[in-house]
Amino acid sequence: MIKEWDLLRVVACLSILLLHTSSWIIMTIGIQPEQTIYQFLRIALCYATPTFILLSILILANRYQDRIPSNFWSNRIQYIFLPFLAWAMIDSIIVELTNHNGLIWDKFVNNVVYGEFVGWFVVVILQLYAVFVLMKRFKWSMAWFLPLCVLISFIHHSVILLPYPYFQDNELLFRLLFTGWLGYFAIAYAIGVYYTQIAALAKKYRYATIVLFVLSGVFLYIRLLLGYTETHSRRLDLIPLVISITLLVIAWGQLIPYTRTVQLISRYAFMIYLIHWEVLRLSTGWFVDHFNSTLVRVPLLMLWTLVVCITVTKLISMLPFSQWVVGKIKKRPRTA
Repeated sequence: MIKEWDLLRVVACLSILLLHTSSWIIMTIGIQPEQTIYQFLRIALCYATPTFILLSILILANRYQDRIPSNFWSNRIQYIFLPFLAWAMIDSIIVELTNHNGLIWDKFVNNVVYGEFVGWFVVVILQLYAVFVLMKRFKWSMAWFLPLCVLISFIHHSVILLPYPYFQDNELLFRLLFTGWLGYFAIAYAIGVYYTQIAALAKKYRYATIVLFVLSGVFLYIRLLLGYTETHSRRLDLIPLVISITLLVIAWGQLIPYTRTVQLISRYAFMIYLIHWEVLRLSTGWFVDHFNSTLVRVPLLMLWTLVVCITVTKLISMLPFSQWVVGKIKKRPRTA
């Protein structure tokens, strides 16, 4: 595994953990901070999920340039889709234990079909995997297919903004539909195919990646001041930030040491994504009750959640058939 990929996965994972930690503290105390900078940071952190999706396609495009292995789908069903189903059910059970509404099965179906839990991104990734396989199977040219992906993505986001009840009533379904994410697919595929050249250019012009990152942040902040206050990962104005952070990590990740901490968090990142919401659901109240300052609550709760997610995953991985619950947890070899 290329070390800057692991670093990008870790940065995205910790960002989504920070975002959701702050979300749970806000929900628990019932007070939404009014500071513009706080709102901006929460919107900016939404870059994490698109980045995680982008990285998944980037790796595929780089790894399978010639052919797709025969076990492509069996591996992804076992190590991605089945853990998604397992934690969709666990989320349903925890919600039932909390609310006592007797609707475990209904909640499970909503989690899987409508993406009503934090693992919804898996549905998007699997659809984009199918697009990738079709592209390879029928040898569609990048010259026309990738621009078409970008066009379809923009049409998707333009159409769902139309003032029709159908789009409002089916908001969750449209969040999951792959057409809204094809723009990221195009970007990721291009980076993956030409990764060697792009990584070399990013390293050479690494200071330019900082400038690009700052400019994308300024652009997002201006949009916030103009009234675009929605906090979610489907905002089109997040695309520059996603690209700039990806290039920033690719550029500087080649120069920094490949630490054991990065390797550890990267190895468990998928399960941290799937488990952390449940840990936050069960833990936030205690942290809010025992710590008065948000500046203390957030880092402590975030660290606690990270440790618990890794520990739970490690313990489950020792059980038979654990790969169907926590995926494929294995130690990756060090890469220079």
